Amino acid sequence: MSEFTGGDALFYPIASGSSGNAVFVRCGGVSFLVDCGISMRRVKCALSAVGEDIAGLSFILVTHAHVDHTKCIGAMACRYGLPVYASRGTWELVRDDPRVSKVPWEFQHEFDAAPEIDALPDSVRISAFSTPHDAPDSVGYRIEYDGRAAAIATDLGYVSLDVKAALFGADLVLLESNHDLDMLNYGPYPDFLKRRVAGNRGHLSNLAAGRFAAELVSRGTRQIVLGHISDKNNTPALALETVERELSRAGVDPRADVRVLVAAREEPTAALVW
Repeated sequence: MSEFTGGDALFYPIASGSSGNAVFVRCGGVSFLVDCGISMRRVKCALSAVGEDIAGLSFILVTHAHVDHTKCIGAMACRYGLPVYASRGTWELVRDDPRVSKVPWEFQHEFDAAPEIDALPDSVRISAFSTPHDAPDSVGYRIEYDGRAAAIATDLGYVSLDVKAALFGADLVLLESNHDLDMLNYGPYPDFLKRRVAGNRGHLSNLAAGRFAAELVSRGTRQIVLGHISDKNNTPALALETVERELSRAGVDPRADVRVLVAAREEPTAALVW
């Protein structure tokens, strides 16, 4: 884990992939999760490993309605009294999904453009942006604190103008690098699923992630975490190799100009200061 102090802004991917997603963020005296598609036990253990207390969470943000992002939001809300913020389209599906632990109505907070979070300190600003994915009202989040910004953009069919506008200038970005095109094309998925993954409402390839990563660095990003790596159509090493190659082709030194990490599917990644 990275070294950090109690006053630092912390960004901590706990899990990232089709089997479950959760990111912990701490800044300005508040701490929260973005998505909770994994068990409370896993969240608690991951936070304990970096000296954080699960009972200190303030709220949960949800990116979209797919169960790998939502499965345990209700259990977390009930156990710790956490408000859960999600877009209107996300709530419409989550409320009726039998695979998702139910969120009591008093903890449900619906938004159209951006979450209006109670008691958020003036030093912290959280905005939502639309993401092209096959889930209604799918969003990513940009968190701004003390002149810095971190952003989460996974489950992207392509890098839209909305995504670019939200991510440019962020110091740290969690960016999807889901699949290798050759592994997807020649892999075990049926044709309809291959089309879905590669489509403009599916997932971002390593190649597309690498090319966009170069744009991000040119706009000030200094830490990139590659996330949502497929276990069938990709490997962490291949995702990193492809993105670093595209950075080099764009004139970016992937060892000096930017720090690139890969978020693990089943275990926490480094706790990053931003």
